[in-house]
Amino acid sequence: MTQPSDAGRSRDCDRREFLKATSALAAAGAMAHGLAAGRSEAAEPALAAVKSAPPAELAGCPAGYPADLPAAEVKRRFLELLGEFVQPSMPLRPAVTEEIELPGGVVRQRIEYDVARGDRVPAYHLFRRDLPADALGLLSIHGHGGSNIFPVGKAYHCHPKADDPLQYSYRAALAGFRVLAPDALLFGERQTRWGGNFPNEIVVHAELCSRGYSLAWKSVWDNSRALEMLEHLGARRLGVIGLSGGSTQGYILAAANEKVRAAACYASFATLRQQFYHYRLTHCLYHYIPGMVKAGIDWDQVVATAAPRGLFLERGGLDAGTPEPMYRAFVTAIEQRCAREHLPPSLMAFEEPQVAHAVTEPGLRAGLEFLRKYLARG
Repeated sequence: MTQPSDAGRSRDCDRREFLKATSALAAAGAMAHGLAAGRSEAAEPALAAVKSAPPAELAGCPAGYPADLPAAEVKRRFLELLGEFVQPSMPLRPAVTEEIELPGGVVRQRIEYDVARGDRVPAYHLFRRDLPADALGLLSIHGHGGSNIFPVGKAYHCHPKADDPLQYSYRAALAGFRVLAPDALLFGERQTRWGGNFPNEIVVHAELCSRGYSLAWKSVWDNSRALEMLEHLGARRLGVIGLSGGSTQGYILAAANEKVRAAACYASFATLRQQFYHYRLTHCLYHYIPGMVKAGIDWDQVVATAAPRGLFLERGGLDAGTPEPMYRAFVTAIEQRCAREHLPPSLMAFEEPQVAHAVTEPGLRAGLEFLRKYLARG
């Protein structure tokens, strides 16, 4: 029998050590995600292990990642990997199918519009009766969450509860924004029945990747059509708001589409270097564009290219699903870019030490005021 060479034995040893280390980190990361979902007692020891784990570069991160690049080059590489989204493939062909009046004088219309051949998106259009035609437009992206959000999608944040900050679609309309709240792919009226909520997302992401795209591209494509729908409804200055997976879609859209003048993003800030090689949390799939690590770019760099357009980033100190180093990377990247390129300050970092994965009343008020300020600019 042929004996392995010294080099082969060394590679096997390295591989075993790598797998051992990353398996431990993966288990701890999964437990940390459990803490974010409310399973705190079981997750506490693993979360402590994650927080004390070695730096990311010791857990398999490619040397020199992410690359030190000027913002323009980061943006170029990002858009090249993301794929074309600017030019629509067909007319929107909008239609209003239902209209009801909610408390506070808010009208909620159910509308439909086309984003691609055979792909018609249902959405809620919320506005006050007295709203001027050219009022500030706000794309409201629902959270990702679990089994409670997949079946309802857009409706999750549209309940007419004036004292509930989770109902940010309704609250934004009550505050005087023209709001469009669509169902994301696989949610609400766009659900599929292939095998469960998250497995469906995996299959769809895999199919998109096989065609050279990604779920991130699909979200940018669909949300760009939503911005066009807001323009069709009369809005000329556009922003975005979202929690969790809606936050992720929001900051990706802000980086990609310059129609977004400001974004209010609540939680779910992830960098690939910390996600893949340190925390390994179970996040939704919008973060994963094939080739980003190979291209040397990470999400903090990408989102910083949105400056000097407005970025409101909220994080709760008890949110284990949004580790502080990931959030801090976003904040630092944006601040450093503005300082380096002499851009006007564009970031509001809103941190709530005693809050978990949520939108709070102070957080929503601050976010809506931030959006109003940036969208009202000439």
